[in-house]
Amino acid sequence: MASRDQEAFLAALQIVNSSTVHGVLSALLELNVFDIIAQNAGYNGYHHPDEIASNLPTKNPEASGMLDHMLRLLATHSIIKCKLVTDSGNALLTRSYGLTSISQYFVQGQDGPCLVPYHQFVHHKEMQNCWYKLKDAVLDGGIPFHLAHDGADVYDYLKKDEHLANLLTQAMDKSISNSMDILLKMYKGFEGVTKVVDVGGAHGANLSCIVSFNPHVKGINFDLPHVVKNAPKLPGIDHLGGDMFVSVPKGEVIVLQRVLPDWNDEKTVKILKNCYQALPDSGKVVIIEMIHSELPGNDVIAKNTSQVDMLEMLLTHGGKQRTAIEFQMLGKEAGFASSKYICGADLYGVVELYKKT
Repeated sequence: MASRDQEAFLAALQIVNSSTVHGVLSALLELNVFDIIAQNAGYNGYHHPDEIASNLPTKNPEASGMLDHMLRLLATHSIIKCKLVTDSGNALLTRSYGLTSISQYFVQGQDGPCLVPYHQFVHHKEMQNCWYKLKDAVLDGGIPFHLAHDGADVYDYLKKDEHLANLLTQAMDKSISNSMDILLKMYKGFEGVTKVVDVGGAHGANLSCIVSFNPHVKGINFDLPHVVKNAPKLPGIDHLGGDMFVSVPKGEVIVLQRVLPDWNDEKTVKILKNCYQALPDSGKVVIIEMIHSELPGNDVIAKNTSQVDMLEMLLTHGGKQRTAIEFQMLGKEAGFASSKYICGADLYGVVELYKKT
């Protein structure tokens, strides 16, 4: 049994080598390996690396062996499952691999949530280059994304890079439904409401979840014109283009999800003030966000929240994940009479801001 010091050393060494997991995962996603396994072995069966390689556009005789090494690594992280099988030709044991509850989210040809676009965005070379500028930003000031891209703002950059912008939109749309379904089974704040506006709603995936749980709701999905022009038709939802820093559409309830962490406190207050103006006296803003605890935890929710917080710092000027109290303080600064932390489920928590008490 390893000593406590040796366990600490091994844990530190694993952190140093953690980039291998992301590198392997990126390659397997590009090769469509998870879909190959799903199509040929389903979600319960196993597929041999030889069989996987036979589905790839390659004549490389070493492809199967390379895939075995790659999948073996993911199996040590429970991303893939593995079983030993006997090679009938020479009685040697070989490995076959199958999908797990984790790797199902890396299958692209399926309905439901998928993390492939999010992974491709986060690990895109234009994003990865920002990490090399983080130290410079700490010492000299500035935003890592700006420093890595000759001063370009991330939002201006996305307007010019259609592929990267589409990845971000797909990432938002495809990664939302699991957590929203869990939250909406608990949160009842849309009962009795007839009109809900989702500010910064991209293609409407978030609002579609809300309307599916609350079919009496008429939804307005509001985002930049170049975003909503490609939005699909969704039952009970109208898409509207505009600029939330100028004004937002009127509604009884205005939803802000995965919007405010992109902005510093000053711009967040500006958004909230525009929401305040668009509400009736009885109206409210519903903030649905990953919410920091006051003291960092080490559970999977805390880790996800802090990881996304780092991405905000990497890409934006003053963007960050916030605590419930910080959201409530910004709401007060924007003119809201009162506020309340309502509930939390899975990744998201809900803070309501009330125009009048």
